[in-house]
Amino acid sequence: MTIYQKLLYVSTSFAVALSVSMANYVFYDERLPDTPQVEGFYTDMQTQNDKLLKHFFPYEIIDYDLEVPDNMSYTQAEFQKFKGTYLERESVAADESYLERIAFCGDSLTYHMGMSGNRLENYDVLAYGGLSVSDYATYTQKPVYNQSNVSGKTTIAWLSELKPEIVYLFLGANGMSIFDVNVHINLYKTLLSKIKAATPGSEIVLISASPWGKNANPTYTSKDIKELNARIDQFNMLLLELAKDNGCYFMNVAESMTDEEGYLLSSYDGGDGLHWSMAGRSNYVEYVLEHPIPGY
Repeated sequence: MTIYQKLLYVSTSFAVALSVSMANYVFYDERLPDTPQVEGFYTDMQTQNDKLLKHFFPYEIIDYDLEVPDNMSYTQAEFQKFKGTYLERESVAADESYLERIAFCGDSLTYHMGMSGNRLENYDVLAYGGLSVSDYATYTQKPVYNQSNVSGKTTIAWLSELKPEIVYLFLGANGMSIFDVNVHINLYKTLLSKIKAATPGSEIVLISASPWGKNANPTYTSKDIKELNARIDQFNMLLLELAKDNGCYFMNVAESMTDEEGYLLSSYDGGDGLHWSMAGRSNYVEYVLEHPIPGY
């Protein structure tokens, strides 16, 4: 049944139901006394009306488990295939000990959260400013692990040594305005293979790229920000597909950081349209705790 047929069935059913209700009002409400017998008659009549509607217009309204987020354009039916991949909000958030099980991997956005005075300074952060999916695995110039001053060691080497229970991989911002979206995803897929080989026992969570703010610093991108954010939405959908295809999880933190126009919320903008304020960093950590991997 096509969506147009369903819409036709629904609208016709409403019209029939309304007509029946009006007829009931005109012929019965003003003429029959208010007694238990009349009330029973009304109930039986409504039941018969429902049976007739279902017989002649057998549409079904489905209550889907997953709601499509605003930053994705799947239909409700399509989105259900990501059940078990897409991390949902839990009724009770995980406590801080959950963070001890994670290696947070990423670029400057993650790096800042591991700096002194930030929420992740006492946890494992493997990140540095300017890293992208194309060079994250091979970077050695400066320490990438916030718990060590050792340089010359790749992120992959650190992951192989640490072997965390969970890897949160949050990359994409530094390549979004450079790479074609499909090329970007293929680079991500290559990096993901390297991470899985380095720490095969780890659960892996792919993180959605956050949008850019309205007043983005032209030093970081010369592209139209609205167009760039549309590409980010497309990238995030492909990233979700990648997570599903590779047995990973997907955390859609971008949905919590996007305003009604699709830009980074001004309260989370650190001032250049790309990097986050302290409030944005805190939101990220809270989102992680509110959307833990099931069973952890």
